[in-house]
Amino acid sequence: MTATNPAAAPTPAGSIYDLGYRHYEGKRNGRFYAMWSLFVESFRGVWGFGRPMTAKAAPFILAGIYALPAVIQLAFSSVIAGQISAGKSVELFTYGTYFAALYVFVFFFCVAQAPELVCRDQRYQVLPLYFTRAMGRIEYALARLGSLAAALFIVLLLPTVALFVGDVLMQPDAFKAAGEELPKALPSIPAAALIALGLGSLSLAISSFSPRRAYSAIGIVAYILLMEAIPAAIYSIGQTSATTWTDKLFLLSPVTSLIGATYWFFGQPIDPQYFQGSLAAADYLAAAIVAIGVAAAVLMFRYRRVPA
Repeated sequence: MTATNPAAAPTPAGSIYDLGYRHYEGKRNGRFYAMWSLFVESFRGVWGFGRPMTAKAAPFILAGIYALPAVIQLAFSSVIAGQISAGKSVELFTYGTYFAALYVFVFFFCVAQAPELVCRDQRYQVLPLYFTRAMGRIEYALARLGSLAAALFIVLLLPTVALFVGDVLMQPDAFKAAGEELPKALPSIPAAALIALGLGSLSLAISSFSPRRAYSAIGIVAYILLMEAIPAAIYSIGQTSATTWTDKLFLLSPVTSLIGATYWFFGQPIDPQYFQGSLAAADYLAAAIVAIGVAAAVLMFRYRRVPA
Protein backbone atom coordinates (compact mmCIF):
# COMPACT_ATOMS: atom_id res chain seq x y z
CA MET A 1 0.00 0.00 0.00
CA THR A 2 1.50 3.29 -1.14
CA ALA A 3 1.15 6.70 0.60
CA THR A 4 -0.79 9.40 -1.11
CA ASN A 5 1.42 12.06 -2.70
CA PRO A 6 0.33 15.51 -1.38
CA ALA A 7 1.62 17.18 -4.53
CA ALA A 8 -0.74 15.11 -6.65
CA ALA A 9 -3.85 16.19 -4.71
CA PRO A 10 -6.42 18.04 -6.90
CA THR A 11 -6.36 21.84 -6.52
CA PRO A 12 -9.48 24.03 -6.90
CA ALA A 13 -9.78 25.55 -10.31
CA GLY A 14 -11.76 28.60 -11.36
CA SER A 15 -12.75 30.45 -14.47
CA ILE A 16 -13.00 34.16 -15.19
CA TYR A 17 -16.07 35.25 -17.12
CA ASP A 18 -16.55 38.58 -18.87
CA LEU A 19 -19.90 39.77 -17.53
CA GLY A 20 -19.81 42.97 -19.53
CA TYR A 21 -19.24 45.41 -16.65
CA ARG A 22 -18.01 48.75 -17.89
CA HIS A 23 -17.23 52.07 -16.28
CA TYR A 24 -19.83 54.83 -16.58
CA GLU A 25 -18.93 57.03 -19.52
CA GLY A 26 -21.94 59.32 -19.55
CA LYS A 27 -22.35 62.89 -18.36
CA ARG A 28 -21.60 63.60 -14.69
CA ASN A 29 -23.83 66.35 -13.39
CA GLY A 30 -21.72 67.18 -10.36
CA ARG A 31 -22.43 68.57 -6.91
CA PHE A 32 -24.92 71.22 -7.89
CA TYR A 33 -27.23 68.70 -9.55
CA ALA A 34 -26.97 66.36 -6.56
CA MET A 35 -27.76 69.26 -4.24
CA TRP A 36 -30.71 70.29 -6.42
CA SER A 37 -32.05 66.73 -6.45
CA LEU A 38 -31.90 66.57 -2.66
CA PHE A 39 -33.60 69.96 -2.45
CA VAL A 40 -36.50 68.77 -4.63
CA GLU A 41 -36.81 65.51 -2.70
CA SER A 42 -36.72 67.36 0.63
CA PHE A 43 -39.29 69.92 -0.52
CA ARG A 44 -41.63 67.12 -1.53
CA GLY A 45 -40.99 65.45 1.81
CA VAL A 46 -41.95 68.58 3.75
CA TRP A 47 -45.40 68.45 2.16
CA GLY A 48 -45.65 64.65 2.31
CA PHE A 49 -45.69 64.06 -1.45
CA GLY A 50 -44.86 60.49 -2.39
CA ARG A 51 -45.78 59.31 1.10
CA PRO A 52 -49.00 58.13 2.80
CA MET A 53 -51.86 60.53 3.43
CA THR A 54 -50.98 60.77 7.12
CA ALA A 55 -47.69 62.46 6.22
CA LYS A 56 -49.60 65.20 4.37
CA ALA A 57 -51.97 65.96 7.25
CA ALA A 58 -49.75 68.11 9.47
CA PRO A 59 -48.25 70.47 6.83
CA PHE A 60 -51.46 71.05 4.90
CA ILE A 61 -53.64 71.47 7.99
CA LEU A 62 -51.25 73.93 9.63
CA ALA A 63 -50.79 75.89 6.40
CA GLY A 64 -54.56 75.97 5.90
CA ILE A 65 -55.26 77.17 9.43
CA TYR A 66 -52.63 79.88 9.10
CA ALA A 67 -54.19 81.17 5.87
CA LEU A 68 -57.81 80.71 6.98
CA PRO A 69 -58.38 84.20 8.49
CA ALA A 70 -57.09 85.84 5.31
CA VAL A 71 -59.33 83.59 3.20
CA ILE A 72 -62.33 84.49 5.36
CA GLN A 73 -61.51 88.17 4.95
CA LEU A 74 -61.35 87.59 1.20
CA ALA A 75 -64.68 85.73 1.17
CA PHE A 76 -66.47 88.55 3.01
CA SER A 77 -64.69 91.38 1.18
CA SER A 78 -67.96 92.68 -0.30
CA VAL A 79 -69.62 92.76 3.14
CA ILE A 80 -66.59 94.48 4.66
CA ALA A 81 -66.54 97.02 1.83
CA GLY A 82 -70.20 97.83 2.51
CA GLN A 83 -69.51 98.39 6.20
CA ILE A 84 -66.55 100.62 5.42
CA SER A 85 -68.61 102.71 2.98
CA ALA A 86 -71.27 103.06 5.68
CA GLY A 87 -68.68 104.57 8.00
CA LYS A 88 -68.38 101.60 10.36
CA SER A 89 -65.05 100.68 11.94
CA VAL A 90 -63.83 97.24 10.81
CA GLU A 91 -60.80 95.42 12.21
CA LEU A 92 -58.86 93.96 9.29
CA PHE A 93 -55.72 91.87 9.00
CA THR A 94 -52.87 93.75 7.34
CA TYR A 95 -49.71 92.58 5.59
CA GLY A 96 -47.44 93.78 8.36
CA THR A 97 -49.34 92.40 11.35
CA TYR A 98 -50.62 89.06 10.04
CA PHE A 99 -47.59 87.01 11.10
CA ALA A 100 -47.53 88.65 14.54
CA ALA A 101 -51.12 87.60 15.12
CA LEU A 102 -50.89 84.00 13.88
CA TYR A 103 -47.21 83.05 14.08
CA VAL A 104 -47.98 80.09 16.36
CA PHE A 105 -49.17 78.00 13.38
CA VAL A 106 -45.96 78.68 11.44
CA PHE A 107 -44.03 77.75 14.57
CA PHE A 108 -45.82 74.39 14.83
CA PHE A 109 -45.22 73.83 11.12
CA CYS A 110 -41.49 73.96 11.88
CA VAL A 111 -41.90 71.72 14.92
CA ALA A 112 -43.69 69.10 12.82
CA GLN A 113 -41.62 69.17 9.63
CA ALA A 114 -38.05 70.13 10.54
CA PRO A 115 -37.34 66.85 12.41
CA GLU A 116 -38.88 65.01 9.47
CA LEU A 117 -36.09 66.27 7.21
CA VAL A 118 -32.97 65.44 9.21
CA CYS A 119 -33.74 62.96 11.99
CA ARG A 120 -34.65 60.02 9.78
CA ASP A 121 -31.29 60.02 7.96
CA GLN A 122 -29.35 59.86 11.22
CA ARG A 123 -31.62 57.26 12.81
CA TYR A 124 -31.37 54.83 9.90
CA GLN A 125 -27.70 55.67 9.23
CA VAL A 126 -28.08 56.58 5.57
CA LEU A 127 -25.87 59.67 5.68
CA PRO A 128 -22.87 57.72 4.28
CA LEU A 129 -24.93 57.06 1.14
CA TYR A 130 -25.22 60.82 0.62
CA PHE A 131 -21.66 61.76 1.52
CA THR A 132 -20.00 59.11 -0.64
CA ARG A 133 -21.58 60.66 -3.72
CA ALA A 134 -20.74 63.96 -5.38
CA MET A 135 -22.57 65.91 -2.68
CA GLY A 136 -20.68 66.92 0.45
CA ARG A 137 -21.81 67.65 3.98
CA ILE A 138 -22.26 71.39 3.47
CA GLU A 139 -24.32 70.83 0.32
CA TYR A 140 -26.51 68.36 2.22
CA ALA A 141 -27.20 70.87 5.01
CA LEU A 142 -27.88 73.70 2.56
CA ALA A 143 -30.29 71.57 0.51
CA ARG A 144 -32.26 70.59 3.61
CA LEU A 145 -32.34 74.19 4.85
CA GLY A 146 -33.37 75.54 1.45
CA SER A 147 -36.24 73.09 1.14
CA LEU A 148 -37.68 73.93 4.56
CA ALA A 149 -37.24 77.67 3.98
CA ALA A 150 -38.97 77.40 0.58
CA ALA A 151 -41.91 75.56 2.14
CA LEU A 152 -42.20 78.15 4.92
CA PHE A 153 -42.00 80.94 2.34
CA ILE A 154 -45.02 79.50 0.54
CA VAL A 155 -46.93 79.14 3.82
CA LEU A 156 -46.19 82.77 4.70
CA LEU A 157 -47.15 84.14 1.29
CA LEU A 158 -50.51 82.37 0.99
CA PRO A 159 -52.29 84.81 3.37
CA THR A 160 -50.60 87.75 1.64
CA VAL A 161 -52.11 86.75 -1.69
CA ALA A 162 -55.54 86.35 -0.09
CA LEU A 163 -55.26 89.73 1.65
CA PHE A 164 -54.18 91.39 -1.59
CA VAL A 165 -57.10 89.97 -3.56
CA GLY A 166 -59.52 90.84 -0.77
CA ASP A 167 -58.29 94.44 -0.51
CA VAL A 168 -58.58 94.85 -4.28
CA LEU A 169 -62.12 93.48 -4.34
CA MET A 170 -63.18 95.94 -1.64
CA GLN A 171 -62.57 98.85 -4.01
CA PRO A 172 -65.00 99.87 -6.78
CA ASP A 173 -62.22 100.07 -9.42
CA ALA A 174 -60.30 96.78 -9.23
CA PHE A 175 -57.54 97.71 -11.71
CA LYS A 176 -56.76 101.00 -10.02
CA ALA A 177 -56.93 99.35 -6.61
CA ALA A 178 -54.47 96.67 -7.73
CA GLY A 179 -51.93 99.29 -8.73
CA GLU A 180 -52.34 101.12 -5.44
CA GLU A 181 -52.28 97.96 -3.33
CA LEU A 182 -49.23 96.33 -4.91
CA PRO A 183 -46.61 98.62 -3.28
CA LYS A 184 -48.21 97.90 0.10
CA ALA A 185 -47.98 94.14 -0.43
CA LEU A 186 -44.48 93.89 -1.93
CA PRO A 187 -42.63 94.24 1.42
CA SER A 188 -44.28 90.95 2.40
CA ILE A 189 -41.87 89.11 0.08
CA PRO A 190 -38.57 90.01 1.83
CA ALA A 191 -40.30 89.83 5.22
CA ALA A 192 -41.53 86.29 4.47
CA ALA A 193 -38.07 85.30 3.22
CA LEU A 194 -36.46 86.54 6.44
CA ILE A 195 -38.99 84.73 8.63
CA ALA A 196 -38.66 81.52 6.61
CA LEU A 197 -34.86 81.55 6.89
CA GLY A 198 -34.98 82.47 10.57
CA LEU A 199 -37.38 79.76 11.69
CA GLY A 200 -36.06 77.21 9.21
CA SER A 201 -32.39 77.54 10.18
CA LEU A 202 -33.16 77.52 13.90
CA SER A 203 -35.47 74.49 13.82
CA LEU A 204 -33.11 72.48 11.58
CA ALA A 205 -30.07 73.33 13.71
CA ILE A 206 -31.84 72.02 16.81
CA SER A 207 -33.26 68.96 15.03
CA SER A 208 -29.87 67.92 13.65
CA PHE A 209 -28.59 67.04 17.13
CA SER A 210 -30.95 64.10 17.67
CA PRO A 211 -31.97 61.12 15.54
CA ARG A 212 -35.36 61.02 17.29
CA ARG A 213 -38.11 63.23 15.93
CA ALA A 214 -39.86 63.50 19.29
CA TYR A 215 -36.72 64.74 21.04
CA SER A 216 -36.05 67.24 18.26
CA ALA A 217 -39.61 68.58 18.38
CA ILE A 218 -39.39 68.98 22.16
CA GLY A 219 -36.05 70.74 21.77
CA ILE A 220 -37.47 73.28 19.31
CA VAL A 221 -40.45 74.04 21.52
CA ALA A 222 -38.34 74.29 24.67
CA TYR A 223 -35.73 76.57 23.12
CA ILE A 224 -38.18 79.03 21.61
CA LEU A 225 -40.39 79.17 24.71
CA LEU A 226 -37.43 79.71 27.00
CA MET A 227 -35.82 82.34 24.78
CA GLU A 228 -39.11 84.20 24.63
CA ALA A 229 -39.87 83.96 28.36
CA ILE A 230 -36.45 84.59 29.92
CA PRO A 231 -35.82 88.04 28.37
CA ALA A 232 -39.34 89.13 29.31
CA ALA A 233 -38.84 87.98 32.91
CA ILE A 234 -35.45 89.70 33.22
CA TYR A 235 -36.89 92.87 31.72
CA SER A 236 -39.72 92.87 34.26
CA ILE A 237 -37.24 92.45 37.11
CA GLY A 238 -35.04 95.18 35.68
CA GLN A 239 -37.95 97.62 35.56
CA THR A 240 -38.38 97.35 39.32
CA SER A 241 -34.69 98.16 39.89
CA ALA A 242 -34.47 100.93 37.27
CA THR A 243 -32.11 98.90 35.07
CA THR A 244 -31.93 100.26 31.51
CA TRP A 245 -30.08 97.53 29.57
CA THR A 246 -32.49 94.63 30.07
CA ASP A 247 -34.59 95.53 27.01
CA LYS A 248 -31.60 94.56 24.82
CA LEU A 249 -32.24 90.95 25.77
CA PHE A 250 -35.32 90.93 23.53
CA LEU A 251 -32.89 90.76 20.62
CA LEU A 252 -32.20 87.16 21.68
CA SER A 253 -35.88 86.19 21.35
CA PRO A 254 -36.22 84.39 18.00
CA VAL A 255 -39.89 85.09 17.30
CA THR A 256 -39.92 88.60 18.77
CA SER A 257 -36.94 89.65 16.66
CA LEU A 258 -38.61 88.34 13.49
CA ILE A 259 -41.86 90.13 14.28
CA GLY A 260 -39.98 93.34 15.01
CA ALA A 261 -38.02 93.01 11.77
CA THR A 262 -41.25 92.93 9.74
CA TYR A 263 -41.98 96.48 10.90
CA TRP A 264 -38.78 97.63 9.20
CA PHE A 265 -39.78 96.15 5.85
CA PHE A 266 -43.13 97.95 5.99
CA GLY A 267 -41.58 101.20 7.18
CA GLN A 268 -43.59 101.23 10.39
CA PRO A 269 -42.38 102.18 13.88
CA ILE A 270 -42.40 99.59 16.62
CA ASP A 271 -45.79 99.38 18.31
CA PRO A 272 -45.18 100.09 22.03
CA GLN A 273 -48.36 98.21 22.88
CA TYR A 274 -46.71 94.90 21.94
CA PHE A 275 -42.98 95.69 22.25
CA GLN A 276 -41.32 96.72 25.47
CA GLY A 277 -38.19 98.81 25.75
CA SER A 278 -36.59 101.33 23.43
CA LEU A 279 -35.45 99.06 20.60
CA ALA A 280 -36.25 100.09 17.02
CA ALA A 281 -37.26 97.96 14.07
CA ALA A 282 -33.73 98.18 12.62
CA ASP A 283 -32.34 96.65 15.83
CA TYR A 284 -34.65 93.66 15.52
CA LEU A 285 -33.75 93.30 11.83
CA ALA A 286 -30.03 93.19 12.64
CA ALA A 287 -30.66 90.68 15.43
CA ALA A 288 -32.70 88.46 13.09
CA ILE A 289 -29.97 88.47 10.41
CA VAL A 290 -27.28 87.61 12.98
CA ALA A 291 -29.47 84.83 14.40
CA ILE A 292 -29.89 83.32 10.92
CA GLY A 293 -26.13 83.35 10.41
CA VAL A 294 -25.47 81.73 13.79
CA ALA A 295 -28.11 79.03 13.33
CA ALA A 296 -26.87 78.23 9.81
CA ALA A 297 -23.28 78.04 11.10
CA VAL A 298 -24.34 75.65 13.87
CA LEU A 299 -26.12 73.50 11.29
CA MET A 300 -23.03 73.37 9.05
CA PHE A 301 -20.76 72.61 12.01
CA ARG A 302 -23.05 69.81 13.12
CA TYR A 303 -22.87 68.08 9.75
CA ARG A 304 -19.13 68.52 9.50
CA ARG A 305 -18.84 66.62 12.78
CA VAL A 306 -21.65 64.10 12.54
CA PRO A 307 -20.31 60.54 12.11
CA ALA A 308 -21.06 59.10 8.71
